[in-house]
Amino acid sequence: MNKKRKAFWLKQLHQWHWITSALCLISLLLFSLTGITLNHASAIHADPAVQEQEALLPTPLRQQLALR
Repeated sequence: MNKKRKAFWLKQLHQWHWITSALCLISLLLFSLTGITLNHASAIHADPAVQEQEALLPTPLRQQLALR
């Protein structure tokens, strides 16, 4: 391998190393943030909203479910 080609691949490797390291850091920070929020859910005040809905199934579908 000549020097120019070797320098090109070393530069590419260095650049990919930096990019993948940055992606790993971002992933680790997001993972840490979700872990903190899950483990300290009582510290995050929220008012849950409950909605109730009713629906009727069509008769053929109710019959199919009854057979099972």
